[in-house]
Amino acid sequence: MLKAGSQGLTSNGEKKKARVYTDGFFDFVHFSNAKLLWPAKQYGKKLIVGIHSDDELDNNGILPIFTDEERFRMISAIRWVDEAFEDAPFQPGMSTLNQLDYINHPTTVETARYEEIRGSERAKQYVISEHVTDQEVAGRLMLVTKSHHMETDSILEFKSAVLPFASDPMSNEPVISVSLFKQNFTFAPVVIGKKPKATDRVVYVSGAFDLFHAGHLSFLEAAKELGDYLIVGIVGDDDVNEEKGTIFPVLNLLERTLSVASLRIVDEVFVGVPPVTSVKFINLIKASKIAVYPETHPRRFAGCTQLGIIKEVCPDYDATCEEILERITSRKIASSEDDEIAMFSSVPLNNNQH
Repeated sequence: MLKAGSQGLTSNGEKKKARVYTDGFFDFVHFSNAKLLWPAKQYGKKLIVGIHSDDELDNNGILPIFTDEERFRMISAIRWVDEAFEDAPFQPGMSTLNQLDYINHPTTVETARYEEIRGSERAKQYVISEHVTDQEVAGRLMLVTKSHHMETDSILEFKSAVLPFASDPMSNEPVISVSLFKQNFTFAPVVIGKKPKATDRVVYVSGAFDLFHAGHLSFLEAAKELGDYLIVGIVGDDDVNEEKGTIFPVLNLLERTLSVASLRIVDEVFVGVPPVTSVKFINLIKASKIAVYPETHPRRFAGCTQLGIIKEVCPDYDATCEEILERITSRKIASSEDDEIAMFSSVPLNNNQH
């Protein structure tokens, strides 16, 4: 489990630096990127993240799934990232750190990239906890497996994994609330953090949020603008699979929850909510607005139309899971043998996979 240090000390009792820098291309699998950056934040009061450009990656033989614009937007949205910038050098030197205290870099990257600075006292190497890679996700697609799906009521497993994502890494205090939805229309608290004030306008959204991407983020940002307090409902694996079929969701309920919980614009997360939202549910959470994608309104929120609080939201960045899957397929085609492609391409790409 990830642990946070006190306000001024790291988990090892060292005094935190004013600014810490780490870099990477931070591609597909959003919650894994957030998890990777979490321990870097422990070393300083301000975490600065450099993101390599598409051109820089291309020059070094790396083909990302997300564009540099998407990767910048996604990383900037993480609660414990204080500043992000694009066009970070692929091989940072001491000049990169002149305005920073020191650099962190994970143990799994090619340390040759940090050759000039890794012997410096300003370099700090940290261990990455287990996380899901894009290769593992591609493997799920190739094998057409559902073994990664999980039961909604895995409370203990959820709590240990979700707590760091729901907490302030500086104080270790929960800043968002996470609860599991129960079939009797009650909620089992996993993490107790912020709750809405009586004067807050509560906005509710729900969905699968599978393969979390910039389109999802844009939708949630637009939803947050409708009110003061944003609640995000994550539909359970079984319900998503019933609607989408085959292996979907590609990321399981916990993984999808972590992606959403890492965002600074999110105030509360309900895990395992029903795919069809009822008036009873909305009255339970006291939502004053329901933000929806135009195409999901009829099948997921039709029963709530009478409330007059549904607001169709058009994100300023349009992307779908279908598009992301096509990008993964294209990248796999560029680097795989024909027999692997046949297996990978056998997964159907359905429409409206938000």
